[in-house]
Amino acid sequence: MPIGGPNRWNPYTKLLCFYARTRNSGIHVRREVERTKKIPSFSITVGELEELWNRLTSLWESDLTYCSLDIELASERLEFSSISELRDYANLPDRITKFSISFSGGGNRISMRSGVLNDTNIIVRATSDSEAWCAGAIETIYSYLNTYKKWYSWFNVAPIGWFLFFFGNIPNIALVILPKDALSTTAIVAWLAALITIGILYVFRGKLFPGSILQVRENEGFIRKNSAELSLAIALLSLIATILGWFIAN
Repeated sequence: MPIGGPNRWNPYTKLLCFYARTRNSGIHVRREVERTKKIPSFSITVGELEELWNRLTSLWESDLTYCSLDIELASERLEFSSISELRDYANLPDRITKFSISFSGGGNRISMRSGVLNDTNIIVRATSDSEAWCAGAIETIYSYLNTYKKWYSWFNVAPIGWFLFFFGNIPNIALVILPKDALSTTAIVAWLAALITIGILYVFRGKLFPGSILQVRENEGFIRKNSAELSLAIALLSLIATILGWFIAN
């Protein structure tokens, strides 16, 4: 179980419901614990999702009352209660990048959903009256999906916003520590190209580097299938051109 890094356990345990009622038999306390954890970017097929589905349903003995797979498409939202329903539905795209799953029953709940705003990471949330159950449920999802981790997971958890802030101020820093004629036109153009490229990757990383991919069928073209690799390669080439431009100028 990871201790450090972006996937560490949530540092606090929330007591969502904690109340006391006085009855003839005494005071009754209901305690509900919630734990969350971020999952690295992953890509799975329908068959692999079915395996995860079966592992999660096995966490309940007989009191599982709700199962849901929600899929968000461009103009509609679909909800399935089983993988067989998903297989029988014919109008799905080849690749789905916005989906979530949720299970509940007997006071225990587990869900896997995407983050908010520009956060492309998937967040697993477990709720129960038992901390051990929460930990086990989250580890079930994490250990399974970590096997299908995408190579660009590091990019989705990296502080790209701070990097853009620092990189955008490089000319100002260079003017302070370098002679005024040290920055050539080539270096400035390369820096601007790298800044724009990395900025585009950051703004559109939800589409270029999706945190979750459900591969329904393999019919993608080369460019779409390798869009993440091509985009990152362009950014790295722009960054290398910036560095070479500074060396040439000096």
